[in-house]
Amino acid sequence: MTVKVKFVMALVIVGLLTVGIFAKENYNEKKFANQETFTIRLAHVSNETSPIHLQSLKLKELLEAESDGRFKVEIYPNGQLGGDRQATESVSLGTVTASLPGTAILSGFEPKFMVGDLPFLFTSREAAYKAYDNELGEELNKLLDPLNLVNLGYSETGFRHISNSKHPITTPEDLEGIKIRTMENTIHMDSFREWGASPTPMAFSELFTGLQQGTIDAQENPLQIISSSRFYEVQDYLTISGHFFATGSLLFNKDFVDKLPDDLREILYDCARESTIYGRELVAEMEADYLEELKANGMEVNVLTDEQKQLFIDKSKQVYEKYEDVLGKDLIEKARKYNGEQ
Repeated sequence: MTVKVKFVMALVIVGLLTVGIFAKENYNEKKFANQETFTIRLAHVSNETSPIHLQSLKLKELLEAESDGRFKVEIYPNGQLGGDRQATESVSLGTVTASLPGTAILSGFEPKFMVGDLPFLFTSREAAYKAYDNELGEELNKLLDPLNLVNLGYSETGFRHISNSKHPITTPEDLEGIKIRTMENTIHMDSFREWGASPTPMAFSELFTGLQQGTIDAQENPLQIISSSRFYEVQDYLTISGHFFATGSLLFNKDFVDKLPDDLREILYDCARESTIYGRELVAEMEADYLEELKANGMEVNVLTDEQKQLFIDKSKQVYEKYEDVLGKDLIEKARKYNGEQ
């Protein structure tokens, strides 16, 4: 074979390869051009430094990358689209695609979600994760179908703790006569009554002023909220009580999820799971920093011992008895199933 013939054959081969490459690129361009994109409008009430917002950013990052851009995620923090209840209603209606409300909000739509509000329900965050990721979460999630909602993950805000302007809290007797702001949540209010306090529901937006002016003496929230709200400016004492465990939920509009192609629905579920785990880990990691910040800003901190905590647990029995008929003993047992496990 002459050099000239070899050269011509080489040109032919290169030409065929080039045509093949361009054909493949054109095919892929047409393929992805014909694939529908889905915009997710995700709302939450937390600020941009919160674990909830960071979890939202992680979800956006994962969804857009794993779907090759077929998902577009818009995040609306700081209650731009309304409070937790309003955002949940909007997700149900489909005017907002997704939200990350506190799970306590859902009890206003389905009473059995109140189970998560029971005092000292979980002995550790790990026990809570296992319960919500298994039987407890599965049963609760089924109750969302009639609301046109799908819950793709239970996040956490953290255990709730008590701060006040009077003195350290070590026993229920220390709460006697103390006016404490609570959410407008019947289980929370009943619990504090059993512990001797005077629960006073108040809008969160009014809480700092209420503490500052002495309208109320105390409040209870997870560490991240106590820190970010600068309650150390108007409260001297912080008791690490862990009396309630605050969970969040990653809610999606059911119609939106149902209409997704199978591959995108699978991507959504996988990314939701990964971002939920990421958010949980963030809360656990950041709590130590929040606590140090509160101490550095002058709060006197005491941690309830097991014996001290048991005094509060003993006084919580009537709360469990009162709500057992509404929640069902079986549901409560599912929630407490993993307590004590390592």
